[in-house]
Amino acid sequence: MHPLSGPSSESTAMAGSPLAGQGKAKKPPGADSRSAVPKRLDSLTGLRFAAAAAVLYAHCRLMIDPHLAETLGPEVWLGGSSVSLFFILSGYVLTHSARPDDTARAFWRRRAAKIFPNHVLTWCVVVIALAGAGTAAVTTGPGIVATVADLFLVQTWVPSRMFVSAGNPVSWSLAAEVFFYLLFPVLLPWVKRLSPRGLLIGSATAIAVAWAWPVFSALVVNPEGAFFPDYWFLYMLPVTRLPEFVLGMMAARIASSGLRIPRIGVIPAALGVISAVVMNPEFLPQRFLYAASTVAPLVILVHATAELDLRDRKSLLRTRPLVFLGEISYAMYLVHFLLLGLLYLALRNHGWSNLGVVLAGLPVVLLASWLMYAGVERPCVRRFSTPRSRARTRTGAVS
Repeated sequence: MHPLSGPSSESTAMAGSPLAGQGKAKKPPGADSRSAVPKRLDSLTGLRFAAAAAVLYAHCRLMIDPHLAETLGPEVWLGGSSVSLFFILSGYVLTHSARPDDTARAFWRRRAAKIFPNHVLTWCVVVIALAGAGTAAVTTGPGIVATVADLFLVQTWVPSRMFVSAGNPVSWSLAAEVFFYLLFPVLLPWVKRLSPRGLLIGSATAIAVAWAWPVFSALVVNPEGAFFPDYWFLYMLPVTRLPEFVLGMMAARIASSGLRIPRIGVIPAALGVISAVVMNPEFLPQRFLYAASTVAPLVILVHATAELDLRDRKSLLRTRPLVFLGEISYAMYLVHFLLLGLLYLALRNHGWSNLGVVLAGLPVVLLASWLMYAGVERPCVRRFSTPRSRARTRTGAVS
């Protein structure tokens, strides 16, 4: 989720995921009484676009003013927090759409059909561009190994600048998502068995672990305080981002358990996230800004947004334009950095300013995102999410 587990796509491709434990819980407020299919959470799809747009904005600001990367202003942390939001959304959506008759293999197949076609396409474009430029990333042994590791989404397990930036740089978050998906069939039955009180304890524990990682890094991993070890361990290493995914799972189970918790509206929750992004750099060491400082405000925002749909309340995020943008947000996430970089290299030599490149690139990014969603992502999901034999059987039954 980085934006690849959208509510609409997973809820319609599957009525859920399996693997579900059989813990008894009150009926979710948004469940269809006549069907086991969970209610669509289109507001979360709109929120997914907001997160992808925040990443796009952060990268555009850095392209316009590269010095912001040195000062680590709010723009930098806005992009990082948006990736954290993707991870929480992913855990929430997959758990909300889970059903007990699914299998791990079927779940993994659907997830692979969702993420790999777009990833492989953008990876190929990057490799062709790098080969044309004759860069070391595709002409030296270590560079080739790192690029191949990016193709298989295992690059972030290696503490190397070359590995974590190999291929399409934004694909690092997909490596974390793949790790989450592999564990999901194991985690879901455990989460399903938790009582309402256990869910609260589990949520608090996930938040505490997210805050404990920076302390562990300061004491063990990187006591010298160098930039890259913290950046790799706290931001890119999949295992340290797992608490965010699990927290999303816990939030989804809390919503369906009937547990009464204080209600916070979407606007106050969003203001809480913005305040954390803007104010935390003034008070907290950098180690805590990669994920820990915003994880609690972000899960509150996800819960508040989902409640709009579960309780049939009005939602701007559920409007057709925002849902459409949310559906193409995964493609937008993968292509934006690549296209803006190529345009920068092409136009800067012709006297274009950084701002001019960005303004010219935004429509190109949106168009390319829609084309990749309509021409690659959606057809591949339909074709490969279900084995052909099962698809034919289902079609015959419908007929």
